[in-house]
Amino acid sequence: GKAQLTEGLIPYIDLIVSMVAKTVTNDRASETECRYALSLFMSLLHNCHGKIDMYIPIINEISLGKLGQQVNSEVPHTRISIYQILGSALYYNPQRELVELEKRGVTQQVFAKWMKDAETMDRWLPRKLTILGLASILQIPAASLPPSIQQAIPQLIDTVVRMTIALKTEAEKGETEAKDDNLADAANGIENDIGDVDLGFGEDEDVTNEVDESYRKALQGVTSWDDDMAKFLLGSDWDEDREDVDEDFTSPLDRVDELLFVSDTLSAAFVREPEAYQQIQAAMPPESVANFPILFQAAESMRAQAAQQSTQQS
Repeated sequence: GKAQLTEGLIPYIDLIVSMVAKTVTNDRASETECRYALSLFMSLLHNCHGKIDMYIPIINEISLGKLGQQVNSEVPHTRISIYQILGSALYYNPQRELVELEKRGVTQQVFAKWMKDAETMDRWLPRKLTILGLASILQIPAASLPPSIQQAIPQLIDTVVRMTIALKTEAEKGETEAKDDNLADAANGIENDIGDVDLGFGEDEDVTNEVDESYRKALQGVTSWDDDMAKFLLGSDWDEDREDVDEDFTSPLDRVDELLFVSDTLSAAFVREPEAYQQIQAAMPPESVANFPILFQAAESMRAQAAQQSTQQS
């Protein structure tokens, strides 16, 4: 679609790209504001699959430019946000994204820093997008990959497999803890929860609360919208070390299970190029190779459970 502006009809995607560019390059923008702006690129890549090829260069230009500024920052939050975009771009089209990295001569540096930072990632979204992005590279024949990526394939696969197993383990642990909590709540009885219910306001009380009042005051403080900042965020006093809220981000990639994606991608690569991947496997340490059957077994178990649930429902 397009928006009618004084300059004429402008595609909505152009407006989004312009807003991100103005925010990221504005000296007054905080790092948190930059990260929230950059997340719009993720939304484009996830929701417009195969439809925004012409925007991949500018997305890389803005994202990699910001990464260059943050490469030595002690706080990795902005770098991690950019890895989310790069992972999304690789999943969108791995060949096209590698071309963008190669023509800027930054492939080796970006992946080396990315895989190093991946070791300390603790949030779900950047780890999932790192897994999907790096695994997508394995869809390309090994001989067609840039030399720097060919050399890094053993480390790349090791990183992807370990992160995938870790996410699977954490998910299972979370499900177990949730079941335990539910059982505990049921044992306590719902009558114990009545005291926590919001009973509303009394007839003699003012029907406002502190949150509403604070928000009203904040809105009153906004007297104009700053075009340079695009003002899609309210407020500028963000904590620079604040973690971003991944729980609020949803996209079609939520339906992509990283365990099954990695399992299928690795299996296809081994079938497609058995000799090349035998050499790759031989270059990997034994503890990394030992993770392969763990990953494949977990994927088969997930498929079996899904098939059983489908049979029971039919």
